[in-house]
Amino acid sequence: MQAVILAAGLSTRTYPLTVKTPKALYEVAGHSILELNLRAVEGLVDEAIIVVGFMGERIIRRFGSSHRGIRLRYVEQKEQRGTGHALLCAADKVSGEALVLMGDDLYRDDNFEEMFEYPNAVLAQRVTNPERFGVLTTEDDRVTGVYEKPAQFVSDLANTGCYKINARFLEMLTELEPSERGEIELTDAVARLAAEGELHWVESNGGWYAIGYPWHLLEANTRLIQDRPLQRFNVKSRMLGDVHRCVTVNVLEDTWIGRGCILTDRVMISRNCYIHPGVQIMNRTAIGPNSQIAGGTQIGNCLIGAGVQIGRRCLLTRCVIADGATLGDGVVAFCDPPPGEKITSIVKGKPVEVDLPKFGAVIGPDAYVAPMTVLMPGAKIAAGARTEMGEVVRSDKGEIWPEEG
Repeated sequence: MQAVILAAGLSTRTYPLTVKTPKALYEVAGHSILELNLRAVEGLVDEAIIVVGFMGERIIRRFGSSHRGIRLRYVEQKEQRGTGHALLCAADKVSGEALVLMGDDLYRDDNFEEMFEYPNAVLAQRVTNPERFGVLTTEDDRVTGVYEKPAQFVSDLANTGCYKINARFLEMLTELEPSERGEIELTDAVARLAAEGELHWVESNGGWYAIGYPWHLLEANTRLIQDRPLQRFNVKSRMLGDVHRCVTVNVLEDTWIGRGCILTDRVMISRNCYIHPGVQIMNRTAIGPNSQIAGGTQIGNCLIGAGVQIGRRCLLTRCVIADGATLGDGVVAFCDPPPGEKITSIVKGKPVEVDLPKFGAVIGPDAYVAPMTVLMPGAKIAAGARTEMGEVVRSDKGEIWPEEG
């Protein structure tokens, strides 16, 4: 069996985090999304065909010709013409049947093998907010209808974008006309198969993480770290004797933890980090390699990238901080909305409701957050942007979406 992983998109909804990094390479809980997806199909497929586009050369360099026993081949989608077009780019390399996954969502411990029993099948997961997704109506084991983000309740079965397909599905894609967006839509073929009574469905065991916006990366990181076994310590670095650590702590090689630090409630710190004395890192936080955190800073439930520099006495909760960002002393990020309100964040000029009860700020790659900056819930700092000392950032700072995005 083959897998086809669609990882060619620009992923503009997760800007500024993915301006300089393909979303498939963005790391959550210490591993890239693509690596986690390859682990999910390990032992089930012999070969994965990865469709690349934006910064595809980085994906190819990172994974090469094989990963964990899976042979890897790459196909380039030269034009962004939709997910159906991306799959067609790989069609001549698919020999009969394949498992198709969206490369910018995360699949983990799902019921793939059950899908192999059908000629064409879709993986569906029950959700509490079906208005966010394409949903499926079903009768027994067959899909009867496909509805994209219905305003009125139709079903709580979300289409995860994972399919088991055969040659007929690929043939159907070649027959489709472009949508109003000028794209070949994978879901159009799915809907046609459903109308013909030829699409089956399998229910996910809950291992699908839909990553549409920056806060979904934080949510996936939180859930993955939460699933780690309790009372397991993997400490391979220099950690001084009076460091307090409890529950799950994972600290990799060449990281230095100073005196008086507190690491508690599921913390992951990568290689070659320098955590100064008196730092508190808590509550499902992951920190990327080569990062440095100065004394007196408190961090809770954050996803922090590689090469990040954080100053003294910062207070950061439920933030996503991209590679190479620098935060000065005394930066504060609030994550609680005002009473009776929900957090919103601007996406391409429109306010989008954050579907988490609490969420802090998003700091783009190579951004500089000046000392004493205050970041309000849902605020975003663009890649390479700078704040002023003592500035209060309530929405977006800098150009989040470059024209080419």
